[in-house]
Amino acid sequence: MLKKLDWFIIKSYIIPFIVTFFIAEFVLIIQFMYVYLDDLVGKGVGVSVFSELMFYIFLEVVPIALPLAILLSSIMTMGNLGEKNELTAMKAAGVSLLRVMRPLFFVMIMLAGVSFYFSNYVWGKAYLSKKILITDMTNKKLSLVLKEGVFFNEIDHYSIRAKRIDKESNELGDVLIFQHNPTFKYRKVIRAERGEMRKSDDGENLVLTLYNGEINEVINPNANAMEKESVFPHQQIVFKETTQKIDISSLSLNRTAEEDYQDQPMLLPVFELTKVVDSLQGSYDTIKRSLLSYYNNSITALRESNNYELDTMSIYVFELDSLLPQERKVVLANARNRLENSINYLENRSSDFNNRAKYKAKVEVAWHKKFTLSLSCIILFFVGAPLGAIVKKGGVGIPIAVAIALFIVYYIISITGEKLATNLVLPTYIGMWLSSMVLIPLGALLTYQAVTESKILGFEQWGNFFKIIVKKITSVLFKKKD
Repeated sequence: MLKKLDWFIIKSYIIPFIVTFFIAEFVLIIQFMYVYLDDLVGKGVGVSVFSELMFYIFLEVVPIALPLAILLSSIMTMGNLGEKNELTAMKAAGVSLLRVMRPLFFVMIMLAGVSFYFSNYVWGKAYLSKKILITDMTNKKLSLVLKEGVFFNEIDHYSIRAKRIDKESNELGDVLIFQHNPTFKYRKVIRAERGEMRKSDDGENLVLTLYNGEINEVINPNANAMEKESVFPHQQIVFKETTQKIDISSLSLNRTAEEDYQDQPMLLPVFELTKVVDSLQGSYDTIKRSLLSYYNNSITALRESNNYELDTMSIYVFELDSLLPQERKVVLANARNRLENSINYLENRSSDFNNRAKYKAKVEVAWHKKFTLSLSCIILFFVGAPLGAIVKKGGVGIPIAVAIALFIVYYIISITGEKLATNLVLPTYIGMWLSSMVLIPLGALLTYQAVTESKILGFEQWGNFFKIIVKKITSVLFKKKD
């Protein structure tokens, strides 16, 4: 009986989970495309490259979509069971709410394991591959698309314009080409009544066959900027047919190798990140000891040379005053230079120390992030499932509104904690687990209320509580005014 109940609850959960997961993925991908749409449109990268980018984006947003799907589906599943009185029937049969949640808890453990594997081995590489691909696509020049009557300037040292373009046959009419090389003061102007355009077999060159035109060349490698152009060597050629090859290799998509980014912490699994953190901590301690030693040696040398005791200070001052003015200037200049050098050294080492501390925090953030995603799956389940049992509303109305509000709070706390940890405002273990620290008590409170059917978070009760607080505050304010 209980095994059938377990399977019934799991089946009730799986479909909402799959649906909400892919809906969340779709919304997040659309949001991403909206942000980067202007950078990606008109690049002519092809369907295969664009599909590859979509795949990387799909993998990258899993850490956001998975917790949101778990929260949504947990509220919807338990809300549906409560709305259909199935949850009431289970309780009447002696099955407690914790027993009803048990099969889903084991599902959450499996999802937490999958999410840990994903965050440890997949997410970083997907993020890096997406970042590299977007960078390459953004830096790629516009694809070779000529528009009628508009100069195309995306080929190095060339400007091409055609008044008439037949895109099916690639025939051009009234062609004007400017070729210029500022380094060698070289310019060529080509005019033709018509032409044909095609790419070479290797795709590296644009081959233009032009008819009935003329070529005007101006060459002056040693030209002075003040000279008149009329004295430059000039050549004019009239042709009935000519072929021009133009290098268009700069228009191709250059793919960056992932090996160039191998030092990114997010690429490393947990055990390698642990080694990196230990190594950085050792370097961190070494720099700290070096700074402390330099400071102590500087103070010791200063004390030994100046003898800071009160009874010898007057002797020191007297001896300095007794020096000749020129000698005194030399002594003071040397002391000032030594002090400035010490300050500059300490400032430089302090800056290096701070940069290393930030990088160490960045690596520690990547280490903690491997675990926070896994734990968030379980925490959000214990927030969503009891909340659904309390609300007893299924469907896509109240559950979605509540889930999105809770998830926004969770996500804001997570991002804020990560930023504070990266900027050394909070220790990394506090910043990265800040959202868990907030949601674990909330999940425990909701679970307790759902199991005991108490009114700890009853809306009416909290409303009355806030009304009493407001009345007390207003009464105190009015009494003070009187």
